[in-house]
Amino acid sequence: MSGFVAAGAPVEQGRAQGEAQRAEIRAEVAALRRSLGLLARRALARHVAATSARALATQLPWQRERIEGIARAARVGEELLLVGEALTRVDAAGFAANGVLAARFEPPEVAAKLVVRHSAPDAGGFASVELVLAPLAGCLAGVNAEGLAVLVLRDGAREELSLRFLAQELLFRARDLAAGIDHLRRRASYAGGTGELLVADAHGTAHRLRFARGALELAEPALPAHAHAPHVELDPAGRRLRVGAGEWQPAAR
Repeated sequence: MSGFVAAGAPVEQGRAQGEAQRAEIRAEVAALRRSLGLLARRALARHVAATSARALATQLPWQRERIEGIARAARVGEELLLVGEALTRVDAAGFAANGVLAARFEPPEVAAKLVVRHSAPDAGGFASVELVLAPLAGCLAGVNAEGLAVLVLRDGAREELSLRFLAQELLFRARDLAAGIDHLRRRASYAGGTGELLVADAHGTAHRLRFARGALELAEPALPAHAHAPHVELDPAGRRLRVGAGEWQPAAR
């Protein structure tokens, strides 16, 4: 499992990701370009710009800046990265047990593309370690230095923001689970988002967050415990992310 550090301001974090994952990002963007005809690609790019990309720029601008940095360093167009963000949806079979979150991701081929990112913001946010895909700004799973953990379980409604961005927002902004959930409730009411997150803190409290076009409902975390041989385990009390035999913690400031 490869990993990299993304430190500094959001654009600098994006540049670090673009440099570390340049080959993978360029390959994914090339595959996306091949999969769409010119007219279809232009029409899709316009739709994304008017929907999810607009919500990202207005409601989570620091993550939009991270995409800008990725594009510059990987030498790919921001437009196609934003289209990729809109089209890429990864779900998970996950559960919470004994203070640990665990999940397997779908579709199955995602597992081979997962990378570990250490986000180390220069100011105004908390360090975290996350499981990501090379071209994407948000995370599929992660834990921050304050002992909050999050998994993206279901990610729908492609004209809305991916819940990967809300997962990343929680790790960046929150040191307390209740306050973090309230923050996501307010943010999602403007930014949108449909699907489910599984969240937990270092005290063993866990919640399933259900989003329906930005409206948030809390539910019990009990889920089918069929994440056999999970792709990722998150230990919020220990501030640890585990993938296979590897273990990572948020970068020290």
